[in-house]
Amino acid sequence: MGDVLDTTMTQVQGATEQGVSTEWLDAARVEVGRTQAAPASEATADAKPGAEANGGADAGAEVSVDYSGLTLPEGYRTDDPVFAEAVKLFDSEKIAPETAQKLIDYTVNRDKEIARAVNEHSVASWSKQTADWRATSEKEFSPEALGNARTALAQVFDRQTINYLESLGFTNHPGLIRGMVKVANTIKDDAFVAGNAGRGSGALDPKSLYPNSQHN
Repeated sequence: MGDVLDTTMTQVQGATEQGVSTEWLDAARVEVGRTQAAPASEATADAKPGAEANGGADAGAEVSVDYSGLTLPEGYRTDDPVFAEAVKLFDSEKIAPETAQKLIDYTVNRDKEIARAVNEHSVASWSKQTADWRATSEKEFSPEALGNARTALAQVFDRQTINYLESLGFTNHPGLIRGMVKVANTIKDDAFVAGNAGRGSGALDPKSLYPNSQHN
């Protein structure tokens, strides 16, 4: 094909030098130019669909990222829904596993710091609250009344419950002390009424203990 084109161009050039009409020569030049350009165009046309197909395949292909190596600190579970949602987010954004692990570590540490700060604030607030309760109770009740409240508390609750109330500061609560003072006064004012002893045997007479009972 190349030899034919070279021969044609030589003939065109010779005819031009001999003064031959240039109309057909101009047409020949156009045809030659079209013929020379055709292989490149055809090659481009042949290559283009494949390139587009390949490029489309590459563009449509999604790279799978493996997050199975991500770890959580002790006390956290990988089957927690929050962790599953985080992994979905990592995958949708195509975040590298190394970066995902750094994000997890940062988030966990941040949450621990927030929890610690909240806990310290809560402890400080509760300590102030119980101190206020104690100051109010000491103003409202006399030392004798406070002593009676402690005595009544020991009679109403077992030692374990009292320890729990003390650990929370509730034994300083004015409402609890007020109630225990009432209990102490009730115990002090109640008179003990003994039942009639049964004749001879010393057994208690049910009728004397429960005179209104229908079972007597």
